[in-house]
Amino acid sequence: MSQQPMPVPTPPMGGLAPADVWRIIKRRLWLIIACFVVLGLGGSGGLVAWFVWAPLYTAEGIIEVEPGQAQMPVLTGAVQPEVPIGLLGPYIEAQVLAIRNYRVLQAALKELEGKQFAYTGGGDVRDLAEDLDARYIPNTQNIYVALRGWDRREVTDIVTQVLTQYTAQLVEDRKQADADRQRELRQERDDLRNQLEALGRRLASLRDESAIIVIDERASEQLARLTTLARQLADAQYKLAEAKAAWDQFQKLRDQAEAGKDMTPVLMVYPKVMEDMRRDAGINAATELVSRLAQDLQGLRARFGPKNEIVLRTETALQTAQNELQAKQSDILGQLFQQTAATLKSDYDRAREAEADLLSRVSEARTAALGVAKLTADYRAREQEYNRVQTLLNTVTDGLERMRIAAALFRPNIRVTRWPLLPIEPSEPRLHLYIPAVLVFSLMVGLGLGLLVEVADTRLRTPSEVARHVGAPLLGSIPDLSEDERLAMDTNLVLVSQTVPHSLLAEAFRQTRTNMLFASDRPVRSLLVTSPSPGDGKTTVAANLALTMARGGNRVLLIEANFRRPCLARALDIPEALGLSNVLVGLAEFQDAVQATKIQNLDVLVCGALPPSPAELLGSRAMRTLIQREVERYDQVIIDGAPILVVADNYLLAEAVDGVVMVLRAGGNTRGLAQRAVRQVRTFRARLLGAVLNRVRATKGGYFRQAYQAYYDYSGAAGPAALPATARGAARTSSSTAVADPPQGGT
Repeated sequence: MSQQPMPVPTPPMGGLAPADVWRIIKRRLWLIIACFVVLGLGGSGGLVAWFVWAPLYTAEGIIEVEPGQAQMPVLTGAVQPEVPIGLLGPYIEAQVLAIRNYRVLQAALKELEGKQFAYTGGGDVRDLAEDLDARYIPNTQNIYVALRGWDRREVTDIVTQVLTQYTAQLVEDRKQADADRQRELRQERDDLRNQLEALGRRLASLRDESAIIVIDERASEQLARLTTLARQLADAQYKLAEAKAAWDQFQKLRDQAEAGKDMTPVLMVYPKVMEDMRRDAGINAATELVSRLAQDLQGLRARFGPKNEIVLRTETALQTAQNELQAKQSDILGQLFQQTAATLKSDYDRAREAEADLLSRVSEARTAALGVAKLTADYRAREQEYNRVQTLLNTVTDGLERMRIAAALFRPNIRVTRWPLLPIEPSEPRLHLYIPAVLVFSLMVGLGLGLLVEVADTRLRTPSEVARHVGAPLLGSIPDLSEDERLAMDTNLVLVSQTVPHSLLAEAFRQTRTNMLFASDRPVRSLLVTSPSPGDGKTTVAANLALTMARGGNRVLLIEANFRRPCLARALDIPEALGLSNVLVGLAEFQDAVQATKIQNLDVLVCGALPPSPAELLGSRAMRTLIQREVERYDQVIIDGAPILVVADNYLLAEAVDGVVMVLRAGGNTRGLAQRAVRQVRTFRARLLGAVLNRVRATKGGYFRQAYQAYYDYSGAAGPAALPATARGAARTSSSTAVADPPQGGT
């Protein structure tokens, strides 16, 4: 019956659980103790020896920097702090570098020459600069200076000399800087005096040559004349613009009138022409004649009608009078236009001549005024330069005097507030800090080495390692035979659930059976028990699972399918002439090959004769048919298979059963071996129910040791069987060989 593989939960991959760490500590306790003794106690002893024979002493000093303490007068006469508050931090950092300056340290060592022996030779200053601790104390105005060494008097003298030389050189540098500034100011003063003398000579020469007082009056006259001419020029230019506009307008209107034969626009612009025309006698007489004839014509038309001869003659006379009136108006208008044009043209020409004359006069006046102004400006510029140099000379002279006073009254803004005292107590080593730190460090090293050894050891030892690394549910943990002192070392483990049902091993098999039955959401009727390699105890686990199920009232069939190293017949003390191989090849019937055991409800089918090709026989259709048929007869069919990573016998058999149980040997199988076995089962598309960890050894205070005592206390058993001490010790010595690989070879 082919089944789909059951999903297996992925084990947690991460750090160790607290219980695992505690177990590792108990297992590697000897390593932790060794590290504690070697590193902790040895290091503590070394610290005590250091403290007794070669302690270090520290000499300390404090320098205070006051930003406004040293004040200097500047050239303007104001007083300012030498170090502004905002620049105090960088200034102090610069002073820290100055303390460790080569010149300061060399001067200090030179003063102590022959009195100290810690810093001698070619690299003494460099070594002192590396050892000297000079640093700025944050949020203060202080510099901390310290030196550590074996001779407390030497380090005190060195720090004292460093502070002394630093402050002395600070004062010396300040005096040298003041002297340099005074020398520069004296040189500047002499240069300004020479400039002032040269400028004075030039001003005197200019006054003598140009009579500067007369020039000032002349400049005022020229400026007044230039102003008047400029005003007249502006008026003339305004009149010229008006005359030009009138002339241009007249020409434009005249051209338009001649083109359109309409004088009305011209008459509207020049009403004086119309007035002159109205005052003309000939035009007035012609106008009256035209008016009278028009009245007569209107009366005659009303009286005689439009076709009357008198009316027609009157119309002719009216037309003749009108033509004469227009002719006279045209003649007079032409004369008036010519007079107007001549007048406008004459005004325009006079305005142009006036403007040209004024432009020439203004140019002459401007040239004269500029000459006078240039001469005056030159004199004023020279006079201002003279005054400026005079002011600078006065300032430099005053500043030089103030600088002399400031140099005489100078007080440094850096002072030593604490000189180093001869240290009484050593500064290193600090036993109250270092010894606890060494002890804690040794314990941490021991614990780290223990964890490292544990991590490097890939053998599976505990159930938690199976759950974390293998990737299969843990169905049960079977303790090693030596863990149950109630059992003798020659106990038949295959029948332990039957022969010693109240033992710890029997109880572990019963718990494994219960966990296996609840590991699947579907009934498990057929089961294959396998392991990664020989000697893992799969036959013992399969037989005891069959025994516990049979004792629970189920009819169980135990089939031995390991044709490589069969051992079940000898362990159960039953014949092995007929078995599974005989049934599969058709040489015997199942009823003849199956054997009842002394255990009620348990039948066994041993392997029988060893076939030449076990894999083909176990993967045959006959094997599948046998499993399906016997599942209907029995409640449980348990198959003891071959090691899955050694031979290929289980490849087709694993898919034919309802589930596969993987038996792992604690301390014998590695993580990689177990993981490959689990992957192999999943590759067969079989359903892996879980893993059973066999031969688990208890540690001091561990799980099985506590479970052993709790189990027997609760069950009311009499306690472990009394064995002689010598016999029990010999049994413990040979337990690993006796249980790991019994003569049968299947456990």
